[in-house]
Amino acid sequence: MTMMFTNIEFCDDATEENVVELIERSISADAKYIVVLIASQSTVRIESIPNLAAVTSVPLNACIIPGVVYGNHYSYRGVLVIGFKDPITSLIIPNIAASHDVLCHQLQQFVADNGSFGSAFIFVDGLSHAVEPFIATVYEKLGSDRTLIGAGVGDIDNRFNMSIADEQGCFRNAAIIFCLSNSYKIQVVGKHDLPKIAGPYLVTEAYENVIHSLNYQPAVEIFSEAISLLSGIDITKENINKYLHCYPFGLKQLDEEYLVRDIMSVNENSLVCVGNVAENSLVYILHATKEVLISAASDAGAQFAAKLSPNKTDKIRHVFLIDCISRAFHLQSDYQLELDAINNQFAGGNIIVGVLSIGEIKNSNQGAIQFLNKTIVLGGM
Repeated sequence: MTMMFTNIEFCDDATEENVVELIERSISADAKYIVVLIASQSTVRIESIPNLAAVTSVPLNACIIPGVVYGNHYSYRGVLVIGFKDPITSLIIPNIAASHDVLCHQLQQFVADNGSFGSAFIFVDGLSHAVEPFIATVYEKLGSDRTLIGAGVGDIDNRFNMSIADEQGCFRNAAIIFCLSNSYKIQVVGKHDLPKIAGPYLVTEAYENVIHSLNYQPAVEIFSEAISLLSGIDITKENINKYLHCYPFGLKQLDEEYLVRDIMSVNENSLVCVGNVAENSLVYILHATKEVLISAASDAGAQFAAKLSPNKTDKIRHVFLIDCISRAFHLQSDYQLELDAINNQFAGGNIIVGVLSIGEIKNSNQGAIQFLNKTIVLGGM
């Protein structure tokens, strides 16, 4: 384990003047690279970043994210400014929907600069239909010897807004990869604990992240009937949106938890998910309750804290959290209980910092890079 950061600054309800001040603090702390994470309801606009980056003495990147977390606090209007102790090699992919050959060529430069061992962080437009093909290409080029942790970025309420920026400009449908270390692998834990309550259902028609039919019947009809039977509530087209976040789909995996696919919305008789679902796959209906979510948060914190032996806790001041925004939406004001449950597992002065994301990214037990939903991911190096 090693310390990555010179400093991490948090400001709730931040203004552009606050961001400039926090960047100046990072430079004064001798940061060699700066990342600015802007909560999507902030008055700070990502379009201001290119000019700001151009006059900053070290490389600077920024992302729009649904929310930011610092310690016991979370904010939909705040900003995190992260200063890195060492120079960071980064790569912006301006269009993750580009052809496979173009993406491979761009990613090859990252491999040429950094090799294929160590740790990297990735931010990717979580609202793009191209997320999973892009992540598969990242895995193809980087392989399983480089551990990745990352988050889906963007503005849920304005999905066509720009989400990533540097001194060259602002980008949508984009990604940025940071090389954290070519020597160490980041420690990562991911967990959701959502139980299966129905299924399996055969996905008989789907395209990318939209499921059109299950068991050869309209997807909305099958889903509504199942939830009505399980909950005792009459699920109709008029009230279905109220229950989507409670009942995500799960895809069975080998020796791992279900791969969750949150249902984002209804489009006529189809269900729109966060993340792709392949035709002919089998999906189960999972059930997210307040008790399960908070218990999983506590367990994830305990599992990650156990990775930190006593002689290392003083060297890893910050633990990075990537927590799915759908968990916060589900819990509403009780999300504070989830955050407290994680923080309570760290008694050594470690500070939780991170984001509320549109999908979480980490390696599976078999090494492949996965785009997750409704999952808590903790990482540190």
